[in-house]
Amino acid sequence: MKMNRAAIRSASSFFLVTFSTAFLFTLGARLTGWFTRAPEVEPAQLQSLGVAIMVAVVCLAVGAGIRRLSAGELQSALLGASAVLLSTPLALAVLTGNWELSTAAVSGMGVLTLALGWLVALTRKGRLHDEDSVDG
Repeated sequence: MKMNRAAIRSASSFFLVTFSTAFLFTLGARLTGWFTRAPEVEPAQLQSLGVAIMVAVVCLAVGAGIRRLSAGELQSALLGASAVLLSTPLALAVLTGNWELSTAAVSGMGVLTLALGWLVALTRKGRLHDEDSVDG
C-alpha cells in the first residue's frame, strides 16, 4: 500500500492545529483568573508551564506550516477544537456534580470555536463536486 504524503501532511496539520488551539484556550482560561480563581503556580512549576505553552505554540506554528489548511479542513479543525473544549469540562462537571465558573468559561470558549467553525462553513464557496457531498 502506497503512503499518501498529502493525506499524512493534512492529518498532521489538522491534529496539531486542533490540539494546540484547544490546549491554549483551556490553559489561558485557567491562568487568567477571569472566570475562576487563578491557580497558584509554584516557582518550580513555572518552568514546566512555560515549556508547555512554548510547545503548544510550536505545535500551532508547525501545524500551520506543514500545509495550508483548506477552508474545509480549517472548519473541521475549529469544530474539533470546540468538541474538546465543550466535552472535557462538561464531562468533568457531570462526573463530579460540581459546576464551576471555570466550567462555563472553557465551555464558552468551546462555543466560540464552534461559532468560528460554523462561520467558516457558511463562508465556504460551494463547488459542484464538494467533498461533503461525496458519500464513501
